[in-house]
Parts: sequence; C-alpha cells; structure tokens
Amino acid sequence: MTFLGVGIDLVYIPRIKNLIDRYQIRFLTRLFTEEELDYAFKKRNPSQALASAFAVKEAFYKALGGYSPFRFKEISLARCPSTGKPFVRLSGRAEEIFKERKGQKIDLSLSHDFNYTIAIVQIWGEG
Repeated sequence: MTFLGVGIDLVYIPRIKNLIDRYQIRFLTRLFTEEELDYAFKKRNPSQALASAFAVKEAFYKALGGYSPFRFKEISLARCPSTGKPFVRLSGRAEEIFKERKGQKIDLSLSHDFNYTIAIVQIWGEG
C-alpha cells in the first residue's frame, strides 16, 4: 500500500458554537450527517463533537490534495459501536473521488483540548 496524502485541520471550538447559535438548523443540516448530529447532541458539549467532525471533513479534503467538488455531508466522522474508535465514512461524490484516486484506506487521529480540536487524516492506496 502506498501513501497518497495527509491532511490536518485545527478548529477553534467556540467558532463552531457561534455558527450553531447564529445559523442553527441551517448550519447543522448543511454540514453534518444525522449520525454526527445524533452523536454530538448526546454529549455534554455538542460543539466539541461537531468541531471534531468539521476538522475531519477539512483534513480529508486536504489529504486528497485540495478542494474537490463534493459536499461536507459526504464525509462523516463515525465511531465503532463496540470500541468508540473514530473513523471516516464516505458517500456520494467524496467516495467516488476517493476511489478514482485509488484510495483504499483512511487513517484518522483526533484530539481536543479546552478550546481546540485537531484531526489528522492519512490516505493510503494503490501506488
């Protein structure tokens, strides 16, 4: 397997909270999947979970080498039901582009501390 790209994104959590407060459902439904929203709003701090999902989406774009014509909702931060381990779930055009670029595996690392969350995405595939 060959390394195809890496992306990293740092998000200021209060910025996401302000966007949620300002645009509410319009912002939430435009950027996040039902799964991401369900997960976030079960948490004490939904803004932190949504900021992490946003960081994953941006990091994935960067790992593919720049902004491609697909929507944020086509990139989803999901979690393994038994372990809680995060992973990236693709759909629609994002999944098509990933496959066109010979992507086979996505590694994800997340971290957060107080006001910030960070995501690192590595894409692996055919060389």
